[in-house]
Amino acid sequence: MKIKNKLLLGFGLLFIVILSFGVVSLYYIEQISETSNVTLKNNYETLTFTRDMRSVLDENDLPLTPVASATFDKALKKQENNITEHGEREATGSVRKGFELFTNPTSSLDQRLEAERNIRFFLKKIDGLNMQAIVLKNNNIRSTVTNATLYLEGIGFITFFILFIFIVNFPGFILNPLNRFRNGIHQISQKNYNTRLRFNTNDEFAELANEFNMMAAKLDEWENTDRTKIFAGELRIKTLIEEMHDAVIVTNEKEDILFINKEAKKILNLGDGQIIGQSVKGLPKSNLLKMIVDNKDMKEPLKTHLGRKTVSFQQRNLEISVPNLKPDLDSLQFAAYPAGMIYVLKNII
Repeated sequence: MKIKNKLLLGFGLLFIVILSFGVVSLYYIEQISETSNVTLKNNYETLTFTRDMRSVLDENDLPLTPVASATFDKALKKQENNITEHGEREATGSVRKGFELFTNPTSSLDQRLEAERNIRFFLKKIDGLNMQAIVLKNNNIRSTVTNATLYLEGIGFITFFILFIFIVNFPGFILNPLNRFRNGIHQISQKNYNTRLRFNTNDEFAELANEFNMMAAKLDEWENTDRTKIFAGELRIKTLIEEMHDAVIVTNEKEDILFINKEAKKILNLGDGQIIGQSVKGLPKSNLLKMIVDNKDMKEPLKTHLGRKTVSFQQRNLEISVPNLKPDLDSLQFAAYPAGMIYVLKNII
């Protein structure tokens, strides 16, 4: 799976969980708010209406004055328009009948007293129905809050679990391949062109690893080609110098012997001993090789004995300079530094 798809899947799942968290929260908040509003609007208003009607009966003597009757009737009409609970309509109807009998001029005092008792009974019943409804709705609200808490805790746990997986795995998911690439590039910088990266995945890192491996293989191919050319050129030069009739000695900048041909070995009477790699600095001044290396005045011929006769040589010293490219801000500065010497002895007898 591609890294892009993995990220989309992970963050998409996290987005869905957070969205679900928000939706569930809003749903239960709306449920609790609606239940509270209904309770406040219906049941508490009914209790207010019955209290107003009971206050009229408590504060006035029989028969009621027209003002008191109008106040009672106003509260009763509001109650008739606010019936919400089962059994409340019948009780409210009984209050209306009692009120009509209570306010009827033809009713006797006993009938009015009986009607007042009935009105109080049914008002009490209406209060009980609404109080019971308030308790039930309050229990429902608590149940809703409990359910909401459980659901939100569950969603919160899932969110935490997903985030925990992201925190634990995501850095390694990105950083581990990057570290491998960094180590691979370091190996390439050390000219270890055999370095290869392998990813058992099908993502962008695997594609990048394939490109890296192709680059390393190409560099290895170029390196081997250049090394072959250098070896071939060096072999041609050595062969050419070896076949020269003049004595040739090659040293590096530290005066270590890099190459010496047969004619030079013959003059120096070195035989077949291994001298390549040895330093000239430690030789005594009387040594012919030391004299050749230290000879700066090449106007006078160099004389030595070969067997029973004295032989003269004309010496030439050739300095080896290697070009060095140094990057500047806006241009390249070309420079050279000494990399050794070539000493040529021509027999002039």
